[in-house]
Amino acid sequence: MKRFGLMMFLAMGMLWEGMAQGDWKLLWSDEFNTDGSYDRHVWEPERGFVRNHEAQWYQGDNAYCQDGCLIIEARKEKRDNPMYESGNNDWRRSRKYIEYTSASLTTRRSFSFTYGRMEVRAKIPTAGGAWPAIWLLGKGMEWPSCGEIDVMEYYRIKGVPHILANACWGNDRHFDAVWNSKRIPFSHFTDKDKHWAEQFHLWRMDWTPRSISIYLDDELLNEIPLSETVNGSIGQHKNPFHAPQYILLNLAIGGDNGGKIDDASMPMRYEIDYVRVYQRQERPWNRIRTVPRDSIVLSDPCILADSATQTYYMTGTGGRLYTSKDLNQWTGPYNVVKHDTASWMGRRPAIWAAELHQYKGKYYYFATFTNESIKIDTVRGNVIPRRASHILVSDKPDGPYVPMADKTYLPTTQPTLDGTFWVDKDGNPYMVYCGEWLQNWNGTIEKIQLKPDLSGSIGEGKVLFRASDSPWSREVEDGVVKPNKVTDGPYLFRTGTGRLGMIWTSWVDDVYTQGVAYSQSGTLDGPWMQEPLPITPPNFGHGMLFKTLQGKWMMSVHSHMNNNGRYHRVPHLFEVDLSGDKLVIGKMIEGEYKS
Repeated sequence: MKRFGLMMFLAMGMLWEGMAQGDWKLLWSDEFNTDGSYDRHVWEPERGFVRNHEAQWYQGDNAYCQDGCLIIEARKEKRDNPMYESGNNDWRRSRKYIEYTSASLTTRRSFSFTYGRMEVRAKIPTAGGAWPAIWLLGKGMEWPSCGEIDVMEYYRIKGVPHILANACWGNDRHFDAVWNSKRIPFSHFTDKDKHWAEQFHLWRMDWTPRSISIYLDDELLNEIPLSETVNGSIGQHKNPFHAPQYILLNLAIGGDNGGKIDDASMPMRYEIDYVRVYQRQERPWNRIRTVPRDSIVLSDPCILADSATQTYYMTGTGGRLYTSKDLNQWTGPYNVVKHDTASWMGRRPAIWAAELHQYKGKYYYFATFTNESIKIDTVRGNVIPRRASHILVSDKPDGPYVPMADKTYLPTTQPTLDGTFWVDKDGNPYMVYCGEWLQNWNGTIEKIQLKPDLSGSIGEGKVLFRASDSPWSREVEDGVVKPNKVTDGPYLFRTGTGRLGMIWTSWVDDVYTQGVAYSQSGTLDGPWMQEPLPITPPNFGHGMLFKTLQGKWMMSVHSHMNNNGRYHRVPHLFEVDLSGDKLVIGKMIEGEYKS
């Protein structure tokens, strides 16, 4: 067997500067080259009777390294069960004796990863009762909502040996799994090679944001689309396969699926040559960077705090994405928008005021798309291009975000922008957006109902209020002071008392300004009453609210500076108090945010 030496790098997020395989770069591996004990800083042995009514008692001493392999050995040996309790019906405690021992090793405390390629070269036992496995589990939720990936299982189904490639996740009942399982009769392999069981074989898993693909000697056994793997209510409708998983290697005996144990085959040996995990290698021309928040130039910043990945995702005008673990250092930008180039948007639409929203296990990208080559109106000498709020969808927060059913959400003859999301008291989802002042000459904030899966809109839009309703915005036209015409950046929230509010932005002469309105009915239908004064300092606007991973409300907003006719906009954070009857803006976070 070809050996490469022990390569162990446990620092997550860093790539090992070594062996590469095409576009894949080695992140982590164990080659098991040193005879004797396996690395107990890496592999944690399970102990006892653990799962599936299996016959073996798990203990670390049944695994060791020999001749460049990890050996997991099942043995027939009888001794007292230290868990035994007379009269106890629990299968772990009702057994007076341990009849068999084996080992199960995990990287639960040392290594886990999200997305990548995992390769395991191994020779598996196939005698009666053998149930070897290569698998992965998530953390932070009960099984199966944590997610399980079975890269390899071997056991008998109605007495017939099979090799399996599976994944499972949770539904609305505790400890009840939804399975995507492929069961291939063992004869499929032995018919091709009668000596198959005597040889080493390569199991491979390719895990991407879109799917999990499981291979055996380069033959695809199962492909599991992650669009289907969303938990039920027990797992908070999250997708466990967009979060880290750790590795398990074990040899079970008997139990629910191992079948009748062949004592003459004892001891059984499960031999693992290596375990390797790769991740995609970064192309030099597609290199991203890590920058502090105050070095990012971005209009209309929207931040999503995703509890599943414990990551912040920031997008805005331009349609690109940044990620952060602490709101201070950001990595990016990433291109995450995959619009339909054959639609009205064309090949390269301008993207404004993008927002991220999580809803029913999926992630949605609300954004304004503009195709300057399509003219829909001319008002007071101004040519109005095709501009509209639209929604894309993804199974994970970092995209890619792709189109859904409807190519149009809002009227094709109306320029609209800055669409945001709200679920009203009637339980229905809505888009709240601006009708552009360049056409109506008195900008509007409107709502339209969305389909239950947000894949299109229902009915017609309804005006909630107009720019002229604002007591704080103004402009001078023909020497007369008037309300400003612009409506911009609506974003909705509820206070601690249940009051429905909306922040939105306009202008005071040439000063970019943000105010707030409250609905007297507590629903989108209003009527909406405007607060008399702005809520943020001059030249800060287009704010959006989010709750940090520690549960604290904050506002992301951009500062606005006019440099000789060119706008310079930088994202900022403000503390927010929503505990009372009104939104109260606190201090701006200058320098690093400390959670």
